[in-house]
Amino acid sequence: MTRITLSLAVVFLLTGCAASDMAENAVITPKTITVAQMATDGPHFYWYTFRPNLPIKLSERVFTPNQGQYQANYRWRSGQLFELYQQGQQHIDGSLVPFQLQLRFDSHGLAVFQRYQQGKNIIPLTNAKIDKLRQQAKVLAATVEQLSDHQQTWVQGHWQQQQFIPCQQQQPVEVIAQSTADKLSGQGYMAVSGKLQQQQLVVDDVLLQRQQQQCLVAPNLLKD
Repeated sequence: MTRITLSLAVVFLLTGCAASDMAENAVITPKTITVAQMATDGPHFYWYTFRPNLPIKLSERVFTPNQGQYQANYRWRSGQLFELYQQGQQHIDGSLVPFQLQLRFDSHGLAVFQRYQQGKNIIPLTNAKIDKLRQQAKVLAATVEQLSDHQQTWVQGHWQQQQFIPCQQQQPVEVIAQSTADKLSGQGYMAVSGKLQQQQLVVDDVLLQRQQQQCLVAPNLLKD
């Protein structure tokens, strides 16, 4: 009887600790970060909302030289991937083909909904492909947190009459280039890795520069 009572006490203690941790995490205000990186396929821009060790949602925009624009949304519930939506263009047989991919998972990680469309064709996804996409989402969230730890912040804006005006304000700032002065054209849209400090923009590297481009916002492909 004593052994049973002791075992139950341990179970209740562990359960209480787990519940306490979940409750403590639940009251922590979610944090949203925006980071970016220049990857091998082009610049990646991220908007990420999370609690400590608990991803909530992630938005991604990518501009590739060969495949045009690509955007995606990921959403988690209790730390488990719940839904993802990817949309953009893919190179197929030498041509750019638009695609849309949507997956939804249950609480056990099983895909309960899938839709993958290339052009006008609906293509079923294999279990191996679904598992790969789920793992990629997990790695992506960890990568974004690492970028945040390394302060990979970015700033975007437009050149107007040789003055740079960031998207988040209406006043021009002085642009100070570290080693990328030759990349600053002084016209059109520009997104850079760097920091905006008072009235100065310190540029580490140019991520995206286009004659015509609106300020980037997080894609909103998933319905709440």
